[in-house]
Amino acid sequence: MKLGQECLGYGKLFLWNQGVASRGKMMGKTFATPDHLQPLPKSPASEGNGRLWTFSYHLDPSILQRNDLRVPLYMSPIDPLFQDMDDSSRRYLYHFATTLCEDLVISDVPNNNPFRSLIPTCRDHLILLHIIVANAAMHISSMSRPGFTSYMGSVESPFPDNSADSPAGATLDALSAKHKAIHLLQKSLTNLPSADVDLIVTVILLFINLELIDSGKNAWRAHVEGAMKLISSLKPFENDQTSPIALIRDRITSDCLTYHVLGSTLTNPTTFLDPFALPIDITTILRRSEANSCLSLPTALLRILFRACELSNLAFALSSTETPALIAEASSLLSATQSFDVAAWANSVEGAPPRRTPNRIHTALAHQRAVCIYIYRSIAHPPGDMSPELLVTEIVYHLSFIDPKDPLSKATSWPTFIAGVETDNPVYRQWALDRLNRLWNVLPWGYVQTAVEVMQMAWTLRDRPAPDSMGAGGWVQQLKALGNHWLIA
Repeated sequence: MKLGQECLGYGKLFLWNQGVASRGKMMGKTFATPDHLQPLPKSPASEGNGRLWTFSYHLDPSILQRNDLRVPLYMSPIDPLFQDMDDSSRRYLYHFATTLCEDLVISDVPNNNPFRSLIPTCRDHLILLHIIVANAAMHISSMSRPGFTSYMGSVESPFPDNSADSPAGATLDALSAKHKAIHLLQKSLTNLPSADVDLIVTVILLFINLELIDSGKNAWRAHVEGAMKLISSLKPFENDQTSPIALIRDRITSDCLTYHVLGSTLTNPTTFLDPFALPIDITTILRRSEANSCLSLPTALLRILFRACELSNLAFALSSTETPALIAEASSLLSATQSFDVAAWANSVEGAPPRRTPNRIHTALAHQRAVCIYIYRSIAHPPGDMSPELLVTEIVYHLSFIDPKDPLSKATSWPTFIAGVETDNPVYRQWALDRLNRLWNVLPWGYVQTAVEVMQMAWTLRDRPAPDSMGAGGWVQQLKALGNHWLIA
């Protein structure tokens, strides 16, 4: 079976992904404690500007039913879901339920977060337990990492190396749980015809999230490619699309495809799978997930961005005689992007609270401008009727409406990165660094720090070009020529 063979190959790729990324040494200095290290409120009444944006719950365990999605919050020793689990696993499940699940959605309201609904399933699927524990442990480790405070990216940390708050224990727990999940995933892939493909794809998405929490460098790609192959084999649901399983599948599929496209913006793969050509209704799935996706990227812009990724890869291979065709294609993509009606899209997103619509519009306008910049820089000789610096100014303007503690800020790292990497203005460069630093304080995922690294790398390539500087075009071509795999979401 071809699919099975492909997925077995993917299973082997997991073996390459078991090392620990090297960490920079902490400098032992102190600074204001970031938001994610502040004490968490136990029961906020409504969505606000704290670390717990939207989560609220009752404290009386007597109201719980067995299938209540809030069950993991109580961790009662007599609860049949958790009575056989060790204390460490219970602690990490609690962290996943109360903290990490919020990062995965825009609006985290009780009993309406598809990721939290995975927790009761851990009772029946050990692989899901291990990968959730790995995510939670890595997140706890990441929360204690140093921040970045200066133009050149030096770090300062509130924790000395020998502090009792050292994240080393959580990191080891994350790697141990990850190893167990890899082993079980490989076993599942060897018997794919009888496996639960929905479960496997869900586990793979959590592997992608694990890599994003760690750094967003390189290892994510094998997981994304494996997920894409498996998604194409999913059978359509025959029943109500609003069932919990259908909602989970939509979000899993949507996130995997979005990561595939965003990851393709800075890589130059030899094979380039078109997610919109899969034998399932990708567009409908993406649109159903738009309202609560933490990335909040309009489907129409995502499709255009994928075409721009293809265009930038063609620019590597085609001769200079093909330049007019590339410019024409880029101009067409730019026109399609500019004609996208952001306000109409934001007002049509199902379930979006009216009070959030203005900020959703600003976020989408920032994405729209960022896609334009990417298209412009995707080829060596871009169209001459655009001003990328004006687009940078507009991104800065629109993102000024999105406070880093606003849940929609989770969707702003990519446009912030695009604006920062594009500009030569030192004021805007510092703005990008400052904004990513503030975002890190409420979203301590490693890919945010990777965005700073790559941004500074692009500045160095442009400002101090070496004789053997790679890439003949703009920063898109230069970064792709380096051969790394970065995922900045």
